Amino acid sequence: MKKNLHLCVDLTTLMKQGDLQVMDSRKGTLFRNEEDKFTFTERGARPHEIHPELHWRVLDKCRYGKVSANANHIKLELYIPHEDYATGRELADILAQQVEQMGDNLCEMDLSKVVEAIRALRKEASC
Repeated sequence: MKKNLHLCVDLTTLMKQGDLQVMDSRKGTLFRNEEDKFTFTERGARPHEIHPELHWRVLDKCRYGKVSANANHIKLELYIPHEDYATGRELADILAQQVEQMGDNLCEMDLSKVVEAIRALRKEASC
């Protein structure tokens, strides 16, 4: 564990019940906004924000995995059981085959419409 002493910082607190008194402790999250600016949010002080644009939507599935998208990224997940390969070469062949199969499927999709629909959720959430 590393101990840091931050002198002269700007700390914003979001508390559920009143302010902190001397020797009080609260559970929550400390977030560093900038070099010398921090925000502490007490657990339960703010309702959980929902960001639908950051939820993953499955674009394609295959035997061993799936391709998902959100407003910012495309994610490829593969789960290959150890029983399905014996050597590194067999594992590499399975990986290549699965990626090629999903790539062929994605070539047929209009991903720009999918990504724009997901990004539209970001605009709705910010309003």
